Amino acid sequence: MAGSSLGEVIAAIGTAVYLILDHDWSMEELYGSFAVQAFAERVLALSANLDDDGTVPVLFSSGEEPFLEEIRLDNYRGRIGQLHTQVDWGSGNVAEAMRRAVSHYQESGATDPAFIVNQVGDEPWDKAEVRALLQNTASLGVFWLFVGFGRGKLAFYKNLNASTSATFTNVAFYDAGKNPGSVPDERFYAGLVDAFSAWLHR
Repeated sequence: MAGSSLGEVIAAIGTAVYLILDHDWSMEELYGSFAVQAFAERVLALSANLDDDGTVPVLFSSGEEPFLEEIRLDNYRGRIGQLHTQVDWGSGNVAEAMRRAVSHYQESGATDPAFIVNQVGDEPWDKAEVRALLQNTASLGVFWLFVGFGRGKLAFYKNLNASTSATFTNVAFYDAGKNPGSVPDERFYAGLVDAFSAWLHR
């Protein structure tokens, strides 16, 4: 997949992989074109190498009650399309889904670090809450990777670590472009795991 970076992560430690999907109105076309499904399948393939149960908990960031389900190696085909129709469209409420992912991780009793892939298509409206949550989870063994794709503005995520006075050691951003499916596998997986690998070996 991602060359030496992925191999180093696998050799180092097991990982609990989570996926948060943006369910803002701006993402409607990308759900309809199966771009989000394809993205989720690639994260599942990554999880199959990093995790030991072949299952990825999936949350949709759409409102106050984030919808949590899972995709597995035996049910992933068309799964995102089936699940997202059960979720209302939201408007940039990201922090609540992040909190739900952390709660699930803590309640599971997992001892491996959590690698939470948070797909984002536009700026969040709850920026202060997102920042506070990132700060509060730095010591919990949780790594956040924000993956931007779509047509929205992503400056907030790109600049999370731009300020030397407010850097987050457990946060990275990867811009997958408007169509992540066109990114070759090796480059795509390297984009996902490089910062996580560096964090594990810090």
